[in-house]
Amino acid sequence: MSYSREQIEEKIELTIDELYEKDSEIIFETYNLHERSITHRFALYLEKHFADQDYVVDVEYNRMLNDYGEDIIGNEIGKRLDFEKYGKEASAVYPDVIVHKRNTTDNLLEIEMKMQWKNSKKEFDLIKINEYISQLDYQFGVYLELAENRNECQVNFGPFEIN
Repeated sequence: MSYSREQIEEKIELTIDELYEKDSEIIFETYNLHERSITHRFALYLEKHFADQDYVVDVEYNRMLNDYGEDIIGNEIGKRLDFEKYGKEASAVYPDVIVHKRNTTDNLLEIEMKMQWKNSKKEFDLIKINEYISQLDYQFGVYLELAENRNECQVNFGPFEIN
């Protein structure tokens, strides 16, 4: 089954609703919880929306098949993206949240998540999303910005125009 942008967006919005319903206290600026803790909770709620198609939701998952090369670990290598066109070197990357089928090249969705009050690296997240789509064949890339008020959350789909 392939998913449309609308279907992906609906699943993300339902997941955000559940996150705010069950874990809203961790999203407050005064709580100042690390982004990884919040992405973990988000991923738990997101996974059930893709389980019927055997997709897995992972946080900070940095492995990929050796179609892109190999290393001493064997079949999978660390995820790397080339940022040369942005004046940066290639580097290892750790996507905030991905929806994929492990040990395949079936990469459905990559999400970079920020808190509204901690978004100083937003532009680099947008660049990463673009490169996950173009270099690693993710079907969808999303920049998700959470806010204390659920109505102020942003869900933006890439690829993005970078200045």
